Amino acid sequence: MRAITLSLLMLAAAFSLSVSAAPDAERWYIEDYASLWAGKPGDNIDAMLAHYADKVITHEDDGEISVTPKQAWLAEPMAEWLAEGWLEAKLKKVETDQLNASTVSFKAIWVDRYDGAPDEMSCGWYLADLIDGRWQFTAYADIDCAAHGLQ
Repeated sequence: MRAITLSLLMLAAAFSLSVSAAPDAERWYIEDYASLWAGKPGDNIDAMLAHYADKVITHEDDGEISVTPKQAWLAEPMAEWLAEGWLEAKLKKVETDQLNASTVSFKAIWVDRYDGAPDEMSCGWYLADLIDGRWQFTAYADIDCAAHGLQ
């Protein structure tokens, strides 16, 4: 009985250490991820892709759900955005909701800058999971800023 109790205590301690060792999700989002989109984001595609799981689940406004490999989800569209005059995106605000020890969601407001055009504001919802000791985005949805209280 003592051996079982000791084993359970050791397992609980190990779990506690692994949870407390998890990187701060909001800091990760702001400092590690959002910073890649400012300046010259086209130079940071590989670093951005490292923040995503192998496949990204996208929830569309019409209810459609798609699963896309991260390269096709981000790198290919970014090449088109850059060709259309998009310069960068700057994070205006992020709201973080830690759902449990291994899952966090974010609602973010971004300001997109374009060459010769006015800035545009957009909002998105992200789900990130703690995979192999680091946060990775696993799901995304465009969201209406006002409907979600993001100003």
